[in-house]
Amino acid sequence: MNSLPSHIVTNKHLRITKKYFQQEVSPVFNEIISSISPVKRTYDIAGKTICMNFYSEKLLGRMSRAFAHIEKDLPGSPDLTICLWDSVSTKTHLASPWVNDAEYTYPREVNARMINHDSFLGIYLHGEETLNLYDEKNNTAYFWIYDGDSLPYRLSASPLRSILNWFLSKEGVHLMHGAAVSLNGKSVLLTAKGGSGKSTTALSCFFSGMSYLGDDYVTVKSGDVITTHSIFSSTKLFPQSFHDTFPALKDKIWNENGTDKENEKVTVFLSELYPQQVVREAPLHAIMIPVIKNVEETKIVPASKVQTMVSLLPATLFQLSLTKSDKMAELRSIVEKTPCYFLELGYDLNRVADTIKSFLTNEQ
Repeated sequence: MNSLPSHIVTNKHLRITKKYFQQEVSPVFNEIISSISPVKRTYDIAGKTICMNFYSEKLLGRMSRAFAHIEKDLPGSPDLTICLWDSVSTKTHLASPWVNDAEYTYPREVNARMINHDSFLGIYLHGEETLNLYDEKNNTAYFWIYDGDSLPYRLSASPLRSILNWFLSKEGVHLMHGAAVSLNGKSVLLTAKGGSGKSTTALSCFFSGMSYLGDDYVTVKSGDVITTHSIFSSTKLFPQSFHDTFPALKDKIWNENGTDKENEKVTVFLSELYPQQVVREAPLHAIMIPVIKNVEETKIVPASKVQTMVSLLPATLFQLSLTKSDKMAELRSIVEKTPCYFLELGYDLNRVADTIKSFLTNEQ
């Protein structure tokens, strides 16, 4: 096999052309499949069968735990197959996209419809240093990183966001930046920018006995009945949170380095610790925008559709690269059909959860 390349690093996202896949990625992948048998995992994501073929034990260990709660033996052909590998594990060389900039990458300013015209999407993500490719025609996607050991912890918590967003969007299922909890078969989507109390609210509800669908990302499926679906069972917290806010997690935390680092977040997979409380889906009953008020009583007050869109869209679209050009209209339709509220957060976390429980119990 070929010798290893230098670690690919870029200072911007690169939009990848199909020609790069055909001329550079495909030959390398054919070399891999001729000599390595993958470890296969199959998942049910919002009713779609996703098969992941891991050609790297490192990536299997780091990227499969977030999906474990939706793993399922599903007969028949998958709706999407994702192939994952890293160069170090497979001892392969992958030429960087900028060796032929003019033909392997799109200009920085380019119409999204131009990128989508051949049913192929690709992006090299700066900061993650990962390659994400989706061949819609063949229902196949590809994920690459130079070294599985360098996978950022946030990708262990919520892997393959770009690829899953591209695939699910065309199926009427939308990956959203938000948390979701449920009670009595009714779910609430919590959406707000980082630091607004979204994750803390979701975990407070979880430890009060409510069911949990996700923290940073969940999927919402359009239809006569709009439903939220779990995709990742992870949550990310600073270790101090375990001691102060959520002591129930103190002795159950997981960190890939095996130590608590006070200034770094730790990934916790709740389905491994409390499997009965992590559910796959629930009808969407309301969208709530957490707002920190630091008052005694938590209140739920109406929010306009415009206010909800302003809260929901920026984080969702910004964090999902090469989003479909019509995704905004589809999300607007979901907001229009769903009751929307501000969740004015009081400082007593138990009463926050009680307020949401009362809302879901009393609302028809």
